[in-house]
Amino acid sequence: MVPKTFEDLKSQEREARKKLIAGVARELFARNAFREVTIRKIAQATEVSVGTIYNHYSNIDELFLEVFLENGRQIIRLVKKTLESDSSRVLSQVCRVYVNYLNENMSFFQMMSRFILAGELTAKNLPKLDQTMRELLDLFEEALRIAGNRTNTRLSAHALFSALNGIMISYAKYPGRAAEESREHTLCLAEIIAENFELRESRVPVQDN
Repeated sequence: MVPKTFEDLKSQEREARKKLIAGVARELFARNAFREVTIRKIAQATEVSVGTIYNHYSNIDELFLEVFLENGRQIIRLVKKTLESDSSRVLSQVCRVYVNYLNENMSFFQMMSRFILAGELTAKNLPKLDQTMRELLDLFEEALRIAGNRTNTRLSAHALFSALNGIMISYAKYPGRAAEESREHTLCLAEIIAENFELRESRVPVQDN
């Protein structure tokens, strides 16, 4: 019988190898168009065999999804934790948390941006991606309602998501600006976006009869 400690070591090595593959894949997806990334290129970059990667993932879509969804789950956990606070500025904090995560995980943001612009998944993999996006948008909706915005909250959640990603596209890698300066600027803009989504119904002008 193989000692348990030996099995544990094998399991740890397997998980470390899988984590390495996922990390390298994220960097390649961040720098290249979605369909330019292949299992062979990932194998070359990680210095493992193609077969080793196929031991962990059935195909490139599955690998992409695991990387994407793991980062998505991290964002969702952070936003949920923020919503559980008793702060009077929850929407602002949610916007800052989201933008700050993207600043601290720039390769994921770049990967996500490339996929949004030109990515495509097989039909069987889309439901997993859609589920994560729906969960995140549900949380954005909740933040909007807490902030007093109750007009077309689903569309507002889509608009908020787009606005925050637009901030990152425009300023996260602004030429000539240091990374920390760019981060602070994007966080400042995130607060302005939040302010413009708060209490929208109170901003509708009253028309004279």
